[in-house]
Amino acid sequence: MLGVLLIHLLSLPFLYVTIIGIYKNNTEEQFIGHVRELTGLLSDFIPANEAVDSANETVFLMESAMLGGEVIYIELVNENGDRLFPDEDVAMNTVEFIEDRYIGQHDDEIYFISLPVYLLIDDVKYTRLRIGFNEAVVLDRLALVKKRSMAILGIYFVCIILLLSYLTSVIMRPLKQLGLLSKKVAAGERSKKMKVSTRISEVSDLSEDLECMRLALVEQTERMHFKAMHDELTGLPNRSLNNDRIDQAISRASRKKSSFAVLLLDLDRFKEINDTLGHGVGDEILKVVAERLKCGIRESDTIARIGGDEFCAILEGVERVVAEKLAMKLAALLEPSFRVNGHTLQVGASIGIAVYPENGEMPEILFQHADVAMYEAKYQGLKVISYHEDMDKHRIEDLQLTSDIREGLKSGQFYAAFQPKVDLSTGKPYGCEMLARWEHPRLGLISPDKFIPIMERENLIGEMTQKVFDKHLPQLKQVIDSHPGFKVSINVSPLSLLDTALLDNLEISMQLNGVKSSSLIIEVTENAIMTNPLRSARILQKFADAGIGVSVDDFGTGYSSLSYLQKFPINELKVDKSFIIGLNKNSQNYPIVNATITMSHDLGMSVIAEGVEEMEVIDLLVEMKCYHVQGRFFSQPLSFTEFKQWIEHFEISEYW
Repeated sequence: MLGVLLIHLLSLPFLYVTIIGIYKNNTEEQFIGHVRELTGLLSDFIPANEAVDSANETVFLMESAMLGGEVIYIELVNENGDRLFPDEDVAMNTVEFIEDRYIGQHDDEIYFISLPVYLLIDDVKYTRLRIGFNEAVVLDRLALVKKRSMAILGIYFVCIILLLSYLTSVIMRPLKQLGLLSKKVAAGERSKKMKVSTRISEVSDLSEDLECMRLALVEQTERMHFKAMHDELTGLPNRSLNNDRIDQAISRASRKKSSFAVLLLDLDRFKEINDTLGHGVGDEILKVVAERLKCGIRESDTIARIGGDEFCAILEGVERVVAEKLAMKLAALLEPSFRVNGHTLQVGASIGIAVYPENGEMPEILFQHADVAMYEAKYQGLKVISYHEDMDKHRIEDLQLTSDIREGLKSGQFYAAFQPKVDLSTGKPYGCEMLARWEHPRLGLISPDKFIPIMERENLIGEMTQKVFDKHLPQLKQVIDSHPGFKVSINVSPLSLLDTALLDNLEISMQLNGVKSSSLIIEVTENAIMTNPLRSARILQKFADAGIGVSVDDFGTGYSSLSYLQKFPINELKVDKSFIIGLNKNSQNYPIVNATITMSHDLGMSVIAEGVEEMEVIDLLVEMKCYHVQGRFFSQPLSFTEFKQWIEHFEISEYW
């Protein structure tokens, strides 16, 4: 609007000058033309080149020319410069004659023009006729036009201002409304619609565009807020939103004098799957886990992903007993296997529970205690454990042991104990199992049940297995060489099984020590195999191709079946000691053991019973044609020196 006003302000003077100039030029042309026409007529009445006896006739003509009022000055000039006037009034009003080229040239309101004549009056020769025409009327008319033009242009300018003011009001009012609405939206009032009522289509279009932009901004803000508060992979609340929810839960529980539970859940076997099959498979597993967990909680509860494979559930209005039941439900939801990218996989979970206000009244305390309980569940191999104060001591011990384990691996504190395996059909030892032991410099002998879970959690189990194997392999070579067919068994954890470097390292060690690969058996648990059956089958086949035997340890405690295990290159099944200890024909385990032995033989697998401690059990095993046994009935785990002496002096007749 200001630009339009400025343009008019600059153009009006130019318009005024143009109008006045055109009018003046036209008027001047008409006036001068008229003057020249009258001057020509007058000259026609004056006889040229004739002598006039007296001046009366000429004066009469001059007076006649002045009668119309247009000619206000007239004179004749002779060769000497003398002038002849028509009457005394003209002579008395004589002004300086300066011929004009345009009207108003000399500010005397007279337009002077002269023309040559030849006239003799009383023997005096007059050569110029000078005439002055009244230009005041033309000048007055021009002044009037100027005034009127000024007035018209002034009125036009005022109208333009009024029109612009009106248009500005019409346009700016909705624009100001849009500006105010924009400020409110920018201040956070995103529900304010950017709609204004106006007849101006451009402003209406602008309003619609701004409304579309507001909706897009609202949608983008909501997406960003959701993204900031939710895990991008699973869509679950993230740690930030989970912290906010637990703060709200504390506020509500404090106000209502009620309780709620915090469940910290960590997936089992996820790390080895993720490391072995890649993060793509790991991500798909997390999505499946998230969907299953969401099905196990109420709408009022929260399930969040707070770390790599860590989840947190907030169960409001529940006490410890109910929280444990719900936690067991969540753990059970994760148990069924599923397929991801062609792999059949299974993950479990260890869940720690902390209850408000019993186990803490601050979020960080509740998380800490739930975390301690979760690691206790992993340590004990349980699905769910609730926090109690004694766990803090165990947690501190675990942290210290973790540091000591690393130092122990460096300084060679880990070694193996050897438990013989006996073939009842020949009455001779046919192999042994290497069992990891740790002689702590300060705490003494530490149970494998204590340090193995820590090693698996810290991904140190593979390093320990290899170091202990390398440490004793030169000693075992002596036994292998002196007892043909003797086989050494080593336990391989699920994490080590999926490590593609395990086979290579074992083969290198045996080649360096001159031990045939057929003298080695790896023992893996059912659960280790079934974590990823397809990959396990490929890896175990590589061991079989290398001549290394494969034994399934703790058979019967997992979920596999003989018909399924026949798809793997398995040479031996070890019936778990939980089925063997106290075995008799009347026990519930008898038909299970008998069926396992029979079906194993039918599938071409040998069977070994571990945990044999009584002669009655041996008699039953022989009756069921299970001739390979291992247990304290013959020998407990021995140091290598003791084992070597035992095997050299073994006589089966001494035992029955």
